[in-house]
Amino acid sequence: MNILERRKKALGNGRTYFYQKPLHIVKGEDVWLFDGEGKRYLDVYNNVAHVGHSNPKVTEAITKQNNTLNTNTRYLHENIVKLAERLTLTTENKLDTAYFCCSGSESNDLAVQLAKAHTKKQGCIVLSNAYHGNTTEVFQLSPEDCPEDLRKDWVKTIPGPGSYTKDEQAYIEALKKEIENFESSGIGVACFIADSIFSSDGIYEIPKGFLKNIYQEIRNNGGIVIADEVQSGFGRLGDHMWGYQDDCVAPDILTMGKPMGNGHPVSALLTHRKIVDSLDEAYDGSAYFNTFGGNPVSAAAALSVLDILEEDNLIDQARRVGHHLKTQLEQTLEKTESIKEIRGKGLFLGIELNDPILAANIMEDMMQEGVLVGKTGPTNSVIKLRPPMTFNTEHAELLVDKLNRCLEKAN
Repeated sequence: MNILERRKKALGNGRTYFYQKPLHIVKGEDVWLFDGEGKRYLDVYNNVAHVGHSNPKVTEAITKQNNTLNTNTRYLHENIVKLAERLTLTTENKLDTAYFCCSGSESNDLAVQLAKAHTKKQGCIVLSNAYHGNTTEVFQLSPEDCPEDLRKDWVKTIPGPGSYTKDEQAYIEALKKEIENFESSGIGVACFIADSIFSSDGIYEIPKGFLKNIYQEIRNNGGIVIADEVQSGFGRLGDHMWGYQDDCVAPDILTMGKPMGNGHPVSALLTHRKIVDSLDEAYDGSAYFNTFGGNPVSAAAALSVLDILEEDNLIDQARRVGHHLKTQLEQTLEKTESIKEIRGKGLFLGIELNDPILAANIMEDMMQEGVLVGKTGPTNSVIKLRPPMTFNTEHAELLVDKLNRCLEKAN
């Protein structure tokens, strides 16, 4: 029995994979993945390997700490405290307290718990095609996956930023109406949560004032605001450490996840001490605990990622290479009729096509050409480009060339 048949038999999700003929990946190195036959693929999708697959500095940090000690956060350890301190220094509004978890889903789940405990309300507002995780709580806040008929009455949705740019006033009025519905029903508004590149909504830069205006309305009604930086954080958008900073706003809670440990399972949440105290009071003084969250090995991995981002100037590289890539895409593909729009910034770009079937075919064709991309958006018609931060202009040129070939072939 081959590995595919064994997978289908042994795994609950064994029949789900990226491509019609699933890839058997056996090795990763920087921006490249290698299959069992030695073919290499340019990885323009995997943001988990934030500073490159199998980065030797991260591997060394993990190995060194694992050879010494791995335990949990109820013991004192320098790595855990140092990581919390360094993360708080990346924010500008005194988000001074950290929790550690193992995944973005866990961080977002905890963020919602904090919001409900602090506000003593239940209502949550999300964007209409958002994805925030797969725990029972945040699955409700992920309309990309959670059907409307399964959604609880404490969840309301508003459209993505594309609607805001068409009519700002009407958008804010619609938001106010949802808030009023919550307040009149007695549920009240606990929080608003959004990711800062609006990935599942189709990948958009933050329209000027978008988050600022939403944050103001939520806070005016006693709610708190959560920035989900699992995908857009750690400098990926090229100008700042966190995507929300593009709109000059400051959330009450900041969550982060998969890129944080370069593949090692670690995530985090930053917030204010007063919000933490609210959760402790709600739990009768029993603080949140996660056995593996923030263990010394995970913390070592995350600290090494922060070091590499700084030492190799990768945030600036994301800005420079991302600008070059977007410019090349616009110039090379400007006459391609099947393209509706090229969006995003830094090393997180989206190419919206006029047909979701075409997007799926392009994704398959690119894989055959040795380049891995994804797709997203309400109808999965947006080609998703989200490579490791070590992606450079040479890789960008290869991507544009292959994409142009695939689109010409399809047209």
